[in-house]
Amino acid sequence: MKYFEAAVMKMLTAGELSLEDQIKFNILNFIRTIHLNNQNFIESQFESEFFEELPMTFQKNEGQVMGLITATIDGEVRKYVFNDLGNEPLEYLLGPVRG
Repeated sequence: MKYFEAAVMKMLTAGELSLEDQIKFNILNFIRTIHLNNQNFIESQFESEFFEELPMTFQKNEGQVMGLITATIDGEVRKYVFNDLGNEPLEYLLGPVRG
């Protein structure tokens, strides 16, 4: 999902969001904060955690071009990669595992 300021604002005013939309909103809002703070994404390190009804962590080491997001929903762990331009579920990038 590409980051667009308009998408964040639309979700912000939408009212009650589905679980999937809450995940999208949290991720896009985190990326929005990076932009608002004028941070150099590659040179920044992130170790942020959200502990509400939807626990999420945002991790990235300095010098890396991508970070990892982990969301825990009813015991299920979902992982996403992100940069300052957007995010994708990790499983989409890995594709099907061949055995």
